[in-house]
This record gives sequence, C-alpha cells and structure tokens, in this order.
Amino acid sequence: MNNLLMSLRKRRARIQHQIDEEQTRPAPDSLRLRSLKKLKLHLRERIEFLEHRSREGTIRMIPVVTRRALRFRTLQTMG
Repeated sequence: MNNLLMSLRKRRARIQHQIDEEQTRPAPDSLRLRSLKKLKLHLRERIEFLEHRSREGTIRMIPVVTRRALRFRTLQTMG
C-alpha cells in the first residue's frame, strides 16, 4: 500500500511541476492547464481515499471506473 501511495504522490508532484511550467509560459494553454488541474485533483482524491482506508484498517481493492462507463446515451423519442 505504501508503494502505491508513494507512486501517486510522486505523480501528483510531477503534475504540479507541469502546471507550474505551463503557467510561467508567455501564453499558457488554458485547456492544458485545466486538464492538468483535473488530473491533480483526481490524484489527490485517490490519495486521500487510500489514506483514510489505511487508517481504518480496512484495505480493499478499489474498483477502477473508466470514462466510457460514465457516459450515458440520450434516447430521442420519435413523436
């Protein structure tokens, strides 16, 4: 578990470094910044979740949800 947390923390630090580099550019790419910040937030949430679980003493496998699983199709009715 510690290896996973360390890996997530290192990845989050690399993302923060990329955010800092992008913000120092003369014309930062706002789309890239937004996606990097979302990724950083996602990593923070995973880290907090794992830390909380390890404090409780109940460590379980975490299901991975892909973006495809979150997409919903809208059905159009013909009238």
